[in-house]
Amino acid sequence: MPEFTRPDSFYWPGYIWFWNDRLSVRALSSQLRDMNRHKAKSVWPLPTPRDFRPDSMPTSLDPDYLSKEYLKRYKYAVKEAHRLGMKVWLYDEGGWPSGSACGRIVKENPALAQQYLCRREIKPKPKELVKVPGNCLSAFLYHGPSFIRRLIPGQEIKISRAGFRLEIFSAGRADATRYPDLLNPEATREFIRLTHEAYKKTAGNYFGNTIPLVFTDEPKVANPPWTNGLDRDFRRKKGYDIIKKLPAIFGAGNREGMRARIDFYDWWSRRFAGAYFGQIQRWCRKNDLLSAGHLGGEDDTLGSGIYGYGHILRILRKFDIPGVDTIWRQIFPGTEKRSGNAWGAFVIARNHHFPKYASTAAHQEGTPWALTESFCVYGSGLTPAHMKWITDFQYVRGINIMTIGSYPLSTKGYYMAGQRPMFCPSNPLWKYMEEYHTYTARLSYLLSLGRPVIETAVYYPVRDIWAGGPDAGKIAGSNDALAKTLLENQRDFDFIDDDILERKSTRVVNGRLKAGRMEYRAVCVSRSGWMSEKSKAKLSEFASRGGRVLRIDNRKNFKLTKYINPLVCVEPRNSAVRVCKRKLENGSLYFLSNEGTGKVKCTIRFAEDLPMVRIDPETGKCCKPSGAFYSKGMWALPLSLEFAGSCVIFFTREDLHLAPAPLEAGQELLSIKTGWSLRGIRSYRIGKRDFEIDELDKKPVPARLGDWTRSLGKDFSGDAEYSAEFECGGVVAECAGVLDLGEVRYACQVSLNGKDLGKSAWQPFSFPVKGLVKKGKNRLKIIVTNTLANQFVTTRVFDRYRENVIGPYHKIALNFEPDSMPSGLFGPVRIMRCPGSAK
Repeated sequence: MPEFTRPDSFYWPGYIWFWNDRLSVRALSSQLRDMNRHKAKSVWPLPTPRDFRPDSMPTSLDPDYLSKEYLKRYKYAVKEAHRLGMKVWLYDEGGWPSGSACGRIVKENPALAQQYLCRREIKPKPKELVKVPGNCLSAFLYHGPSFIRRLIPGQEIKISRAGFRLEIFSAGRADATRYPDLLNPEATREFIRLTHEAYKKTAGNYFGNTIPLVFTDEPKVANPPWTNGLDRDFRRKKGYDIIKKLPAIFGAGNREGMRARIDFYDWWSRRFAGAYFGQIQRWCRKNDLLSAGHLGGEDDTLGSGIYGYGHILRILRKFDIPGVDTIWRQIFPGTEKRSGNAWGAFVIARNHHFPKYASTAAHQEGTPWALTESFCVYGSGLTPAHMKWITDFQYVRGINIMTIGSYPLSTKGYYMAGQRPMFCPSNPLWKYMEEYHTYTARLSYLLSLGRPVIETAVYYPVRDIWAGGPDAGKIAGSNDALAKTLLENQRDFDFIDDDILERKSTRVVNGRLKAGRMEYRAVCVSRSGWMSEKSKAKLSEFASRGGRVLRIDNRKNFKLTKYINPLVCVEPRNSAVRVCKRKLENGSLYFLSNEGTGKVKCTIRFAEDLPMVRIDPETGKCCKPSGAFYSKGMWALPLSLEFAGSCVIFFTREDLHLAPAPLEAGQELLSIKTGWSLRGIRSYRIGKRDFEIDELDKKPVPARLGDWTRSLGKDFSGDAEYSAEFECGGVVAECAGVLDLGEVRYACQVSLNGKDLGKSAWQPFSFPVKGLVKKGKNRLKIIVTNTLANQFVTTRVFDRYRENVIGPYHKIALNFEPDSMPSGLFGPVRIMRCPGSAK
């Protein structure tokens, strides 16, 4: 399986390469070579021009964004990446969000500035003569809570008594100097002309090969938005005057008002999908490119009513590679907790199912890929084990392309405190990232093969979200609870919405609902009050022709799992196990992951007949799983998964090259508790001007296993060497099979008696030692590497920078970083018996 062991560079994690300083040829070449050495084989330059955020995150990009010299440097970088066999993603903006050409569109044509629907209230005094502004859309007169009448622009009215108020609605200009009106197709045409066409002239010969895609980042409209001609087009599409319903947009008080809100959101999200994303997609396809990207705020079921995209699934279906944004620990091991950032409170480890939105769009539209942008503001305490857990969380939900933030062009001065973690030589864990890159690339390749096996759909109540009102939160909560129940019971699903249900191509065939490229046997409907009539009719037809429509409606004792078969059976039941399945031409592929915070031991039963093979994305090897057996049409696999553990199981008759099964630890033979010494060998420090890496020449000092603070200090970030000599008897030496280090914070490289055993970045920190343990004296060396969190939490270097210089992300990261400060070898360190050896 050469495509698996050495996937195309397209599948390797793509790094956001922040261009924040002078683009010297030397720096571009050096950093591309560094990324390539560490198997970061995809990259997307993200320019942050001087005029991106000059008042809150100043940069020194030179040459200027989209200038001739800038484009020359861009072409040089693409040419060098091509030489190295790397892929370059074309990022379509200077900074973010996408769509403005870093303010150039509105600067050249102010009439294209973004508009929004605004409301203001005035409370006139008795006998006051009030004139409705002539440039507003409409006004509405109330007395107390009671509506009196609508007023037209320019109309005058004399207030007779106290208690009157006037609501005035108008089209405002949002950030008129920078961001365009993306409901206006002309703004997108200008965006394409200024950016996409400029890159085409510069590097168009690399389109479709070295440059496979265009990435658009968080484009948005104001919510609620406005655009020229909205009222006229709305009347054509919906059959009534939205101007008369404007108060409902800001809070529908009755069913009629809620219907107007639904129609308004439906109109503008549909316009946004076509005016911006549709044009981008057509341009990309015309130029042999894929359109990719994500929105912002998709990690909340209510997001379609809050943020500037309007309908998460509708928009994501306009991508060739739909994606999600996972940048501030929305996904993280552990239980949900609240924290704060520069913009207010937010939730850590909510672990919402939102990657399902992107994978649903990919599945139904028939594209092989869905992506995630991850880690950008997770903080420098992010460990490789965290990264693997977060990756597995998203991949088992259908994501299969990873992009990572970030690799900075410059880390000088206050740039050191920017978006972090920073993946580059200044990060002590950078030397371990090859393991993560390799694992993720191979997993990306595997989970892009064949087609997903998903026979259940969950109705996404977008119309209820649009309607708002007091029940919107309960409806979203009901949908969340349904998704959680399915996943915790190994029932995979896609979402389905009114757009899909109302499509002419959606039909019922042999008791299945054929929706795009997918076919579903069951549709689950949580609490909902605004499903469209056409959708109801389609589900009624589905139910009458053999399909299952399960209406949950928050019934506490509803046995959902009774009506939907799991992909696998887990014995004993364990809600931490997640699974997805793909059907290939030559077999069935399963990916299983552990989403708990500890070890999982269980037996997995598969309803499969073909021979079982375990595929290891870490090593690139295949083997027959230990202990697996077949009986009565079912395979049973005893499975032990550490924290962040996962496995890939393939049922096939293919003649694969099988390696011996990895050695598993048996009984403990020896615990190395004492005799340890410790010395720092390399420190990574936040210097006054840049990061500093110092090689240390220190003598070992006696140490205990555990946090190395006593020996190295709270501020130590870098590499430290543990060493111990231990005596072994002949029986122990003969039977020794595995060296188990127990808990390591956070990565390590090991040698025994001068023999390099390799390195490990996540659990289990176990190494085969059969034949390497000697009778008599043995010497063990373990180099442990921690994160930069210790430096960031303790440094005072950044005190000299104002907050509007250092940027907002420094304080956000500091919320997370103290959790990763305890560092070192915690153990227990043990020599374990090789299974099958003599007792």
